[in-house]
Amino acid sequence: MAGWFSSWACVLRERYPLFIYLALFTAAFATVVVRSTGDVPAPRITLTAGLAGTTRAELAQALADDISSRGTLTRVVPSADTTAALKAVNSGAVDLAMVSGIFRSGDYQHVLEVTPLYAEALHLLVKREMAEEVTRSLTALRGHIVSLGSEGSETHELASNVLGLLGISSASLLNSNGIRSQSLRPAEIDRFLTQGRRNDLPDAVFHLATVPSKVALKFIRHADYRLVPIPFSEAFRLSSIVSDNPLDDTNSQIERLFTQDVVIPPFTYEIEPPVPAGPMHTLGAPLLLVANESVSPATIERVMEAVFDSRFARFQQPPLDRSLLALPSRMTLHPGSASFREREHPLLTADDVDTLSNSLSVLGALLGAALFLREACRQRGHSRRHGLFTSYLARIATIERRLATLELSSSLDTEKLSSLQRELLELKGEALEQFSSGVIPSQSTLVDLLGPINNARDHIARLLLCVREAAQSDSTAVPRQKADSGNANAHNGE
Repeated sequence: MAGWFSSWACVLRERYPLFIYLALFTAAFATVVVRSTGDVPAPRITLTAGLAGTTRAELAQALADDISSRGTLTRVVPSADTTAALKAVNSGAVDLAMVSGIFRSGDYQHVLEVTPLYAEALHLLVKREMAEEVTRSLTALRGHIVSLGSEGSETHELASNVLGLLGISSASLLNSNGIRSQSLRPAEIDRFLTQGRRNDLPDAVFHLATVPSKVALKFIRHADYRLVPIPFSEAFRLSSIVSDNPLDDTNSQIERLFTQDVVIPPFTYEIEPPVPAGPMHTLGAPLLLVANESVSPATIERVMEAVFDSRFARFQQPPLDRSLLALPSRMTLHPGSASFREREHPLLTADDVDTLSNSLSVLGALLGAALFLREACRQRGHSRRHGLFTSYLARIATIERRLATLELSSSLDTEKLSSLQRELLELKGEALEQFSSGVIPSQSTLVDLLGPINNARDHIARLLLCVREAAQSDSTAVPRQKADSGNANAHNGE
């Protein structure tokens, strides 16, 4: 078997040396390409969504897993709050971040918007014994200890603006006209709940979080807190237009104009008793996915695919949809997001179809009108030519009747025949001029017209010829008659 293979190899080498060298070169090149591509590491990015252990962090991990499955390894890193996350992305220490869309972003020049996500809800949790009173009026919070979240966080800023709109001041010392603000770290909350130290917990807690909030769930299930609605979200948003509240100035880190109404579904946190008992309206803030400007557009496009084409899109209801890309961007849009948005645009939109339909309708009307005018002009020209042709035939018929009258008379008048002939020649010359000027459009029409003219002219020419021959015969016969008469008289004289 080996000898047979060697003999065939020799034959191939002798007959097809170029083929052998080309095959060896191709195999070597393929090996180099495979090894080089196999050595290229997958791109890596980092994503932060705030503190670990929150619902937002859980969803960030789900998004990171979906991005990683598309070839870009993504790692979730914690951050203290939105301010810390924006600073990390702006410096390039972190590539992506989920941040609250109500935060002012003017100081972060290197942070670009990727896409809006879902809306988060401002949870107002109060101890069960005061829940009914606070539900009737949020001003019942006066004189109580209220947790507004850590200083500088989105929760603290939003809660302070809500209390300011209600005319409730916050201070470190308790007073009857306001509340005493308190900030609890997650570790402190867990310790108080674990040790059953409910009295050490604040009377009310503001917490901006993704629904369902894991933090809110701890207060409700382990410390007997209840949710209270914040039903004036639209009034809160519009208050940014005309407001004398000192908290709502350019020094505030949030912009009320970007808040919105959010509904927490019934039974979200407890089934029996239901918490909340029905659809609960509260203040909401959009969540944005942002990125450092140095992240490549190709990476951002893979991130966008993971946002809208994976299980991450269905964690909230309604699911994330590409219609979000049509919303005005909160910050400068990342080039990768702009490219993805253009890629998702259909070749023809509904507006384009309407415009095209209207244009075609107008064009069809104009085309129909043009065809109608063309046909009208054609018919008019045809009628004019037909009238001209008819008038020529009528003139020829008149000449033929006069000619017939002359033929039936006792003698043919040469002058009258010549006059008719001149009329026919003038008529023929006029027809030729009309043809050269385009009034008579076709040669066939000219031929049809000249036929009767030529026939009548030829007939007159024959008549004139006969008249001249007859006249010549008469002139020859008269001298002969005179000669015959002279001869006869001479003979008689003899």
